[in-house]
Amino acid sequence: MTAFDAFSPLGPPPPNASQLPRTAAPPLPGSDRLDGWWSLLYRGWTLLAPSGVRIDLTEIERACFQCLLRNPNRELRREELMATRASTNLRTLNVAICRLRSKVLRTGIRLPLHTVHGVGYVFLGNLRELSDL
Repeated sequence: MTAFDAFSPLGPPPPNASQLPRTAAPPLPGSDRLDGWWSLLYRGWTLLAPSGVRIDLTEIERACFQCLLRNPNRELRREELMATRASTNLRTLNVAICRLRSKVLRTGIRLPLHTVHGVGYVFLGNLRELSDL
């Protein structure tokens, strides 16, 4: 911390993501089936990481995951992802993806959503929707 940070109205910089505590939810019944899978719960409004951490999704994040779910292991053009919501533009999509990655990283996990330069995004993990939750 510098002398400037001590007097900054914003306060000291946030800790590294690796220093933040993990917020794991209690295991689900039969959660041994979930190992290695990223799952969408509650009609796609919650992302369950393979570690059991649950992450609430925004409307645009949910729409992106629904599109990724329909197109497994396929590079999706940004235009395809933007088409899921009429009010989404390129800037909105890129900001939403950046915030999603940060949100997941704060739990100590890395999201396997990769940027394909000049094209869009690809999800390189196992993704599924669990309809019974």
